[in-house]
Amino acid sequence: MSEYATHQKIALITGANRGIGRAAAEQLAALGMTVLIGARDPRRGEDAAAALRAVGDNAHAVVLDVTDQDDRPGGRTADRGTLRPPRRADQQRRHHRLRTGLRRGRPRSSPKLRRPGHGPSRDALNALTVQYANELRKNGILINAADPGYVDTEINNHSGYVTVAQGAAVLVRLATLGGDGPTSGFVSEDGPVPW
Repeated sequence: MSEYATHQKIALITGANRGIGRAAAEQLAALGMTVLIGARDPRRGEDAAAALRAVGDNAHAVVLDVTDQDDRPGGRTADRGTLRPPRRADQQRRHHRLRTGLRRGRPRSSPKLRRPGHGPSRDALNALTVQYANELRKNGILINAADPGYVDTEINNHSGYVTVAQGAAVLVRLATLGGDGPTSGFVSEDGPVPW
């Protein structure tokens, strides 16, 4: 195996077939990462991955619905045509590989708040971010919450004033933090936001 292959960074992005997730996938792929396009709809996921591959990026579709027990933690790959749910043994192997990979690599997680002014939701996300950050810090895993701003997407009927590329920038910055980067923070494009 080549040295490049052993050091290749991989980004798994949920909801990466459109909006902020798609823009983050494009930006991370442009940085040379292999991008796994997580999408509930296999066709939309593969269309997004194919578009990235068409410009020379390394992208693969992964059928992933975080609300579907069969799709956690491994998912199914759309670009290989294996759209059947994984067997229990396959799920357990993938879960073990995922846990091992997370502890060996330098994983980053940045949940995103899509709309300003959601006090209780924001408070719950903040508490969850701090809890995960404290639990996973010993494994070198950084957890931060991201506020991409009021992004112009389908979710808000395109009423946002921030482009998807601008909104994705904070996610990409958090996803590419070094091992000594901050954890347990709430971050916007302008920097840390007080809890």
